[in-house]
Amino acid sequence: MTTNEKISALRAAAKANGGDGVLIMTSDPHCSEYLPEHYNALTWFSGFTGENATLVVTKTGSALWCDGRFYVQGDKQLAGTEIECMHAGSAGVPTVAEYLTAHFAAGETLLLDGSCVPAAVANDYAAALKKSGAALKSMNVYDAVWEGNAARPALPATPCRLLTPAQTGATAADRIAMVRAELAKQGATALAVTGLDCVGWLLNLRANDLPCTPLAVAYALVTKDACTLFIAPGRLSDADAATLAESGVTLRDYTELLPAVQALPADEVFVADEKATNYDLYTALCAHKTVAGADPIFALKGIKNETELKNIRECHIRDGVAVVRFEMDLEKALAEGKTLTEIDIDTMLQKRRAEMPGYFEDSFSTIAAYGTNAAMMHYHAEGEVNSVIERKGFLLVDNGGQYDCGTTDITRTYPVGPLTDNERRYYTWTLQSHIDMARAVFLDYCTGFALDSFARGPLWQHKINYRCGTGHGVGFISGVHEGPQSLRPNNPVVFKPGMTITDEPGVYETDEVGIRIENELECVDLGENQYGHWLGFAPLTMVPISTEPVLVDELSRAQLDWLNDYHARVYETLSPRLNEEEKAWLQAKCAPLQR
Repeated sequence: MTTNEKISALRAAAKANGGDGVLIMTSDPHCSEYLPEHYNALTWFSGFTGENATLVVTKTGSALWCDGRFYVQGDKQLAGTEIECMHAGSAGVPTVAEYLTAHFAAGETLLLDGSCVPAAVANDYAAALKKSGAALKSMNVYDAVWEGNAARPALPATPCRLLTPAQTGATAADRIAMVRAELAKQGATALAVTGLDCVGWLLNLRANDLPCTPLAVAYALVTKDACTLFIAPGRLSDADAATLAESGVTLRDYTELLPAVQALPADEVFVADEKATNYDLYTALCAHKTVAGADPIFALKGIKNETELKNIRECHIRDGVAVVRFEMDLEKALAEGKTLTEIDIDTMLQKRRAEMPGYFEDSFSTIAAYGTNAAMMHYHAEGEVNSVIERKGFLLVDNGGQYDCGTTDITRTYPVGPLTDNERRYYTWTLQSHIDMARAVFLDYCTGFALDSFARGPLWQHKINYRCGTGHGVGFISGVHEGPQSLRPNNPVVFKPGMTITDEPGVYETDEVGIRIENELECVDLGENQYGHWLGFAPLTMVPISTEPVLVDELSRAQLDWLNDYHARVYETLSPRLNEEEKAWLQAKCAPLQR
């Protein structure tokens, strides 16, 4: 079927079920960022493969909203279809809610799958529809169309495993006790744990159900005297089931969470977060007493304990060795005149990571973007979309690994030939932004909102901005994007020691160039004085930053010192694990810059 035929079939399915339109989000019952293929309905119907999108189909038209990372990609992938690409957040572009108010009349009904839409979003859309006399109804009508015209992927059920306390620093019993203590502080007695990363953190549970994200499709339910894991039968070994039982965890089938919630007494007090709970489950929670608030696990797992931090540092050393060897391979291939494509870059990097102890998969699909392709923040070479690396300009490589001791995320932008003056300037300004964030010193009440501007300052000086946050938290053997902390203009979370964050400002000039420099940082304690408690960042990523493009005279003395100190640390950290040829190469790359 063509995209237009799929949209037409979806429109007909809505009509057959008493609806006048359908809404599909990039989401699943767990409000996950990366979805099991089973839930990629939006991609199947629209052809759009980016993240964080919403598709609305009315009786006469259709539209898809994507954020600033995917404007260019959305325009290209939706070209030739009836779907209008909406650049969310751009001037003159209506929000989804505004569109619903304008396109649904009195007496009409919008259908959506309430198990795959966050309650806050569904409630917002219901309010928007009410303005015009229309209504919202939870009903899944797309399954029949999808399954009737294609083989819809099954729900994943990969073998599960438990991380050990030597990896995580805590047993499931330890973490269940932490959660109960947090619930008591909020005046609550129960928590339905829906985020897959939260379930994984709580019970040390891992699997390979999601692409690049070692988590299991499961729920958990914590009350004052019980903890239940809801997961498909047979996925845990007898030994792991026994380990969980020792921590007071019982097992039930994945499909039984709603009945279990409904069976609890009405006076059970649930922490209910409408932003992170699907609409159908949130409705069931609200049949009990509720306390509005975020799942406390979200904040607990954002601060890594000493065992996790020790493992994370080791993880980045291994990853640094792999990336150094990849960079050497890349330089050698270019010097020999080999023809390389972006997919070749991905393959070369995966090969080096696979040699590292404890590596088991990438933490996300590698972004190897040459030249103007890098202006698309989340560009991904695939099939015929696969540029040859020419001997000029930049190659941007953004990637990460999942190891048995942590998760990594790193971006480097490599010069692969002569550069234009603009490319050098953009690179230098991006580096300044990266350094200013990395060397920030701040008081312990600062939020991601406050810190974000540290990075944007050097680019703002030249009236340049990037349409995304500066950085995101990173999970521990978990999702590469993990909150609650982030460096972005709307993040209210106060930074604390033990949080990890990426530092990745960039320049994205459509049809010209894309540049990003990314390290992962650890938030560290810098002590107290009469002004308060001071914090800062220490780099976790140990990989040299290309200095060839840098306009050294544009760097301040403090910026130059940070860069030289960082490179000294990279060499000191990695060199013991390298052979003599690799040491010599790294020493040259880490040589201090002079004015």
